[in-house]
Parts: sequence; structure tokens; C-alpha cells
Amino acid sequence: MTSRAEKLVRWFMFSVLVSLVPLALTYFSHRLDRRVVHLEMLVARGELLLICTTLGAAALGELFPSGRDNVIPKLLAAGTSLLGVLVCSFYFAAIQSRAAPNAIVNASVSLFAGMLVASGSCLYYAHQEAR
Repeated sequence: MTSRAEKLVRWFMFSVLVSLVPLALTYFSHRLDRRVVHLEMLVARGELLLICTTLGAAALGELFPSGRDNVIPKLLAAGTSLLGVLVCSFYFAAIQSRAAPNAIVNASVSLFAGMLVASGSCLYYAHQEAR
């Protein structure tokens, strides 16, 4: 069996970093055109919110079938991830028609940081029985 650390590294490398590849390619594309790239150019249309939703949903799927050990931390991790998925989904829908780009950037980055913690916690607790 693989350890929790191995599973978290696998999740980070192949879920988190791979999900950020389109943003990285957009960044490098702008840089090739010798344009100054600002965070707003990369995430002002809600792209990071979609990534958050995917990471949270995948983490929830990992956590729910796990055993009864550490039920309270698991429920907290799952609840936080679910709340993050719902907030990110709502915010993405809402910004499509009316939000200012700098507000989208600030909310997106904050929600992304929170979803990394929440979804990483889900994976951490989901695989505790594998030790």
C-alpha cells in the first residue's frame, strides 16, 4: 500500500499541477508575445474557480467511501470541500454577467488556496487506512 504522503504528492502533481497547465500555457503564450502578464489576465474570467470545483469534487469522491476512523476530521474536510465546490460554482455562474475582474481575481485566488487545503485534507483522511 502507498503512504498518505505518496498519495498527497501524487494528487498534487497529477491533479493540482496538471489542472493549472492551461493557465501556465496562457501565461507562456502571452510572454512569447512579449506582453506583461498580470494575474488578472489569467484568472479574471473564473478559470481558477472551475479548477477549484474539480479539485473539491474529486477529493469528496475519494473521502466518502472511506472507513469510520476519524469521523469528525473527515466530516470537516468533506463539508469544507463541499462548501467550496458550491461557492466556487455559484461564484463562477454569478461572475459571468457582472463581476469586476479584480474582484474575480481576489476571490479566485482565495478560494483556490482554501480548496487546496480542503481537498488535500480529504485525500489525507480518505487514505489513512492504507498505512
